[in-house]
Amino acid sequence: MKRYFFLGFLTFLLPAILDAADAKKDFAFADFMRVTKEEGKKLPTSFDTAIMKFVDEKNNTEVHLIGAVHIGDKEYYLELNEIFKRYDAVLYELVAEENMKPSGKTGGEKSVLSAFQSGMGSALALDFQLSHIDYHAKNLVHADLNPAEFTQRVSDRGDLVQMIYRAMILGIKKSGEDAQKEELKTQGRMLGAFFASDPTLSLKRVLADEMVKQLDDAGWIIGGDEGSAIITDRNATALKVLSREIKNGKKKIAIFYGAAHLPEFAKSLEKDFNLKPSGTDWVIAWDLTKDKSARK
Repeated sequence: MKRYFFLGFLTFLLPAILDAADAKKDFAFADFMRVTKEEGKKLPTSFDTAIMKFVDEKNNTEVHLIGAVHIGDKEYYLELNEIFKRYDAVLYELVAEENMKPSGKTGGEKSVLSAFQSGMGSALALDFQLSHIDYHAKNLVHADLNPAEFTQRVSDRGDLVQMIYRAMILGIKKSGEDAQKEELKTQGRMLGAFFASDPTLSLKRVLADEMVKQLDDAGWIIGGDEGSAIITDRNATALKVLSREIKNGKKKIAIFYGAAHLPEFAKSLEKDFNLKPSGTDWVIAWDLTKDKSARK
């Protein structure tokens, strides 16, 4: 199994990111997703996503970035549903028509991407986001491109060609002896997972570690340095909706997007909305313990 199995997996599991070098703070993946391990222990206990809070004390406005992975524990999505009730508006991502409200029965039926994610979820004993998030809640607001807009912008930017080119460049850069040793190590962990007493749990632990390690590479392949329709244009659309909701008097707003979008969102909230970070909470997306009663 090659290193870029994981990059391909990330392409489907998580949206891309962009470099945040111009932000007042250098936001990174580590600010929005993490693998938690007990002190002194090697095995991870959970894969977590962040809720990063931004505030404008002068105008009494809060915007929280709520990260998502698109396959996770059912309990993760049910917990998010409860968290969403705290907000005046929750802006959500979904490349769909404006009035489309996904549900467990209809969400993503016609999408190859959704089918892939659902299949990966089944293989890892995880659930699909569209099956459990309550998109019919009154405060959930669509904040994404529609399919025609997205397809046109991908074409205009030449995203697919650029992604192939960047994957080739990255492969050349990482073809040295150290990279090969790391790849063999990962292959060994994957093989060991299949022969473990609980193969599904072991595989999730390996994948959680590898996702966090390789997200920067995956983000560069998909997003590049000049931006992409996948992230830049979709984020811009969400921020337009955010501006509208603030102008309409909403004071506590969440942006619920794939966690990989959030570094760029955070940069924009500081630079363009004059909001300041005020702390981060974490939500367990994948419980990586055998005894789920140990989950906090």
